[in-house]
Amino acid sequence: MEKTVYLDTGPLVALFHKRDQFHPWVKKVLSDHTFRFITCEAVLTETLFVSQNSPRAVAAIAGMMENNILEIQSAITKDPTEVLDLMNKYHDQNTSLADVSLVTLYNNEQAPIFTTDSDFLVYRDSRGNAIDLISPYKS
Repeated sequence: MEKTVYLDTGPLVALFHKRDQFHPWVKKVLSDHTFRFITCEAVLTETLFVSQNSPRAVAAIAGMMENNILEIQSAITKDPTEVLDLMNKYHDQNTSLADVSLVTLYNNEQAPIFTTDSDFLVYRDSRGNAIDLISPYKS
């Protein structure tokens, strides 16, 4: 059964780069589950930057979108106030727009966040609860 999850930069980068420390973990998770991914523009920006706009990464992202495996949503368009409030709330974490955008999307429709970023252990949903994660840091 397909499960909807929010996709962060780390797993996407690890998927494209075999030498990434999280590549084996991401491959294992993906072999055990079928996902429908939702992400935001900020995650794509980070992913393409880290991947140096490699044609392989661009093609993979395009293919995921064309095959309806990856949907792009805009947190800043949906709820700009929440995005900016979260940037301020987590400023001491040196948070990114991608992180707070995913938290904002999560607050609108709670589905797990697939991440390799330990900062998500600190972030909380709009009710103050820990975020449901698929993460190598989650026991």
